[in-house]
Amino acid sequence: MPIIFYKKVTLCLLLRVSYYIGQNKKRGVIMKKIIIEKIFQVAITAFAALLIDCSSTAYRVMEGEITQLSKSASYAITVPNDYPDESKSGITTSLELQKVLAGCGVNASLLNRFPDYKSVNAETKEKYDYIVEPTITYWEDNIATWSGKPDKLLLVITIYNAKTSEVMDTFTIDAESSSIVFGDNDPVDLIKEPASVHYGKIIK
Repeated sequence: MPIIFYKKVTLCLLLRVSYYIGQNKKRGVIMKKIIIEKIFQVAITAFAALLIDCSSTAYRVMEGEITQLSKSASYAITVPNDYPDESKSGITTSLELQKVLAGCGVNASLLNRFPDYKSVNAETKEKYDYIVEPTITYWEDNIATWSGKPDKLLLVITIYNAKTSEVMDTFTIDAESSSIVFGDNDPVDLIKEPASVHYGKIIK
């Protein structure tokens, strides 16, 4: 809901307060107190609605054909190179995916030496059934509380069959945080919700 709506509501309320106070001077302090209490209640409700609206996060996900994977299989996650000028964006992304998979009952290892699937050597591939490859396509970290600019993330996650190199699943997260955020947020925080939903569907 546009912020201008709340400004109009507040203006209308103030005009009504002025009118009622002028019309009810004889009623004195009691009338003023009642009006102020009502205004306060409406203002709190409007502010709460504004916070709910501004704290939402926009997601757009692209899923390939759903392939069922077993949670009892062995998984490993590559650690992508950091996005330019974004130190530790690679490792934090892989750690977040590791947490997401843990929530699906999968104990995935991190392959810190390998930024993508093609760099994984044959010996390492033999140890796992599936290798998860996250690729950071876009990463924008803003302090939304002060700048009013949202965090943005474009992440492509591919799961390979480690024995055959067949692509088992491809999933893209295109996400943007609210422009009003309270606290210390980061683009990596945009991964959990859509990834948990997707992998909850395919890993059984």
